Amino acid sequence: MASLLIISGPNDGEFYSIKGDTLIGRGDDCTIQIADERASRHHSKVVIDSSVMVPGTNVAKKRFILSDMGSSNGTYSNGSPIDGEQVLKDGQTIGIGGTTILFTTRDYTTAEEALEEITNIGQGTLADAPSHWPMSDSWREERTVTD
Repeated sequence: MASLLIISGPNDGEFYSIKGDTLIGRGDDCTIQIADERASRHHSKVVIDSSVMVPGTNVAKKRFILSDMGSSNGTYSNGSPIDGEQVLKDGQTIGIGGTTILFTTRDYTTAEEALEEITNIGQGTLADAPSHWPMSDSWREERTVTD
């Protein structure tokens, strides 16, 4: 089953298995309630879609779809604002205010187990990594959120 792991923000380290439609926001009625002042009460939603069949079978393929619920500050996927719905992929991040949530299709039973594996990803050498920010400074300034 898929999971959501909060990797930064006020709820850092919290872990949730997605067992059905998942409402994310500050509201008391949210499946995942985050204490982020830049999040809306009903900020975004992840729904499970089983309407797509695996070709040549009678087996439904589960897709996890992220949508913004008309929030004030928008919902981001891997740093880019989403428009409408977006099918989530393993390892994708969801940005809500100052909170970053990691979507994973791997099975974890605890946040510690998920954090340990995620922390160990890419522990190789940095020899081939770029030594500079790949985007221009003007791009970063345009994306800066101010209060």
